[in-house]
Amino acid sequence: MVKIAKIEASAHSRPFADNVIRMGLGRNVKRDFVFVKVTADDGTVGYGEAHHGQNLTAMVEVIEKGVGSLITGADPFDSEGIWERIKRQQIQTHGLGAGSVIALAGIDLALWDLKGKLLGQPVYRLLGGAPKKIRAYVGGLTLGFQALDTLEKEVAGFLDMGYTAIKMRVGDTPKKDAERVTHIRKTFGDDIDIAVDAATRYTVTDLPEVLDYCETNRVYWLEEPFSPDNVPGYQELSRRTSIPIAAGENHYTRQAFRELFEARAITICQADCTKAGGITEVKKIADMAAAWHFLAAPHTSHSMIGAAANVHLLCAIQNGLIFEADVAPINPFRTDLARNPLQVVDGYIEPNDAPGFGLDIDESILAQYPAQPGPCYIPG
Repeated sequence: MVKIAKIEASAHSRPFADNVIRMGLGRNVKRDFVFVKVTADDGTVGYGEAHHGQNLTAMVEVIEKGVGSLITGADPFDSEGIWERIKRQQIQTHGLGAGSVIALAGIDLALWDLKGKLLGQPVYRLLGGAPKKIRAYVGGLTLGFQALDTLEKEVAGFLDMGYTAIKMRVGDTPKKDAERVTHIRKTFGDDIDIAVDAATRYTVTDLPEVLDYCETNRVYWLEEPFSPDNVPGYQELSRRTSIPIAAGENHYTRQAFRELFEARAITICQADCTKAGGITEVKKIADMAAAWHFLAAPHTSHSMIGAAANVHLLCAIQNGLIFEADVAPINPFRTDLARNPLQVVDGYIEPNDAPGFGLDIDESILAQYPAQPGPCYIPG
């Protein structure tokens, strides 16, 4: 029987001298990436990604010395057993909370890639799915706070690429947010879907203006208006508007989503495979959302590995809505890490038909991007 022989992680950064985007979280000054590698005792390798958690070097320590140390020698096919072991030892007691869940997420993704390679099957097939073309929207570190003319030019470029859906960054001020969203709607008409992401920066006093511009411009969804713990606020907002409310990239494990679903606080679930516990957990979250007749639009993190994981997941769930495409101008972890990266063509993306996540990873590029400790979002 094949066993897990080694779990490794490394942290990498791509600092920005220019192309700094400003959004609700602040200025994004670098792109961080936590790389996870699981090697089986027969030499087969699986690759994963863990979210950096605004502290990428610490996350490497948690993956290698904490969570990973508990499952060396385990059966890589025992996804449920591994998850339960880590939950009991690191998540539900004496662990690092969300940090432990994020670390497990990176390992879990690598294990799914490993299992696919050991069986010679793509991950979507292991999940009970089939290949499909999935609509993609312009997401990631793009369409931030900026002048109307440069924002218009940026949107036009993405529409020329074939996208028909975009996500704009809001959470600046309700007035400025309304000006930007209204300008893009008037400029490009009704043929594009416009989602908006407030990055938790709105308060209840902002709602009259926020709901006015969202409803007037028929936004596709309003994402994370409040902090993750403000379930009553989400619940009240959902009662006050017909605009779909999306959230979940900062919620961890199915238990957190159970609270959101039971309160009917959101209608679009955005659990992140690199944060909420990996595919093993996010598949459960998506299926639970389907039981409530909610949709799933997984949040995409930082590399081609996380993007591919989302594509495979969306091929295997019944309530998948859309794929978030990171289209930031600079992201080597998206463009260079895999020799055969997934591509958005005419607004749609599909998985590579190869074992695991179907990616041919080039580890050699990582040496070019040593870790730069510290947060990637700076206030202001």
